[in-house]
Amino acid sequence: MVRPGSLAARFQSLDAYAKTLDDFSVKTLSGGILTIVASIAIALLVGHEFLAYRRVDMVAELVVDGERMEKMHINLDVTFPRAPCMLLGLDVMDSSGEQQVNLFQHVAKTRLSKDGSVIGLDQAGKPTVAVVPAGKDGKPYCGSCYGGVAPEGGCCNSCDDVHQAYKRRGWAFTDPDSIEQCVREGYVKHMQEQAGEGCRMHGFIEVNKVTGNAQILAGESIKHGSEYMHTYYDYMPHDYDFSHTIHRLSFGDEFSAQTNPLDGVSKKAHSVRAQFQYFTKIVGSEIRYLNGTVLRSNQYSATEFVKGDVTASRRTPGFFVMFDISPMRVIYTEHKRSLPLFLTSVCAIVGGIFTVARLIDGFVFRTERALQLKRESGKLA
Repeated sequence: MVRPGSLAARFQSLDAYAKTLDDFSVKTLSGGILTIVASIAIALLVGHEFLAYRRVDMVAELVVDGERMEKMHINLDVTFPRAPCMLLGLDVMDSSGEQQVNLFQHVAKTRLSKDGSVIGLDQAGKPTVAVVPAGKDGKPYCGSCYGGVAPEGGCCNSCDDVHQAYKRRGWAFTDPDSIEQCVREGYVKHMQEQAGEGCRMHGFIEVNKVTGNAQILAGESIKHGSEYMHTYYDYMPHDYDFSHTIHRLSFGDEFSAQTNPLDGVSKKAHSVRAQFQYFTKIVGSEIRYLNGTVLRSNQYSATEFVKGDVTASRRTPGFFVMFDISPMRVIYTEHKRSLPLFLTSVCAIVGGIFTVARLIDGFVFRTERALQLKRESGKLA
């Protein structure tokens, strides 16, 4: 017992939860049913709140993109079932005036047979060990560059060396059969052997994050002065088209749940002169995770245009991806409910349900009590 007048007695006087003795409490059937129903409701709602507390949501925010001088990766994985690898070139042009040609530093070309099975990697443009014949009078062999710009060593000992020397000079490689190294290596024969094959190109290219286009064409691009020209040689295979399947096409790093609208797109060309154009609108994306990691990527929308035969318009048949950069950036931030908010919700659920249940129980009890009294007094038949 608390001694009257003590500090404990003063605290006791502040008790807002006065208790009743067990002898004065009454337990009813309706009260038991309400207790079970209230307990089930509390369990369900608290469980729902716990799941909401554990769930991580992404909150999107649209801002003006203030980044400048950014670079961007174009990730591509495209199969051309009716275009041989030696025939295909990959170039990029953008609105800044920069043009990049033969971008195969990070893009691999896999040769495919007519039935789609893998033959092997295409080695065109890769450094090779040339079969060098013996020189005269015991001196090392030094092949002619046939007027092209010679490499540092001054010798063009392989067909590819002569080809690169021609490119540096800005010349077209029109007649490899007149070049000793190409005849020795069977350059034209090797190219014609790929007729009827397909090619799968996969990898990435780095571009300026400005408006531009990436294009896959038949032949090669040559820099002549300050300009680039695209050329197709008569000794190249003629039985080809740009039918294709896009396995993957994205811009920048990818994040979970990202969807790329052109993934899985497949088109069939009905003419060797068909041209496929994909117009993409790129929106910068930034994902901020709870652990502080920030991932920058890009999302895009796409439309397409197919020209069945571009002979009359003098356009070049091929596969084109035009990309336009949006001035806006979408920022996704991971958001999770805080522990104090979760506890507040739980207290509100428990207190609210028990309060409502007590009010209902009191109403039911008083109603039953009144009916019982009337029944006992004979006023209720």
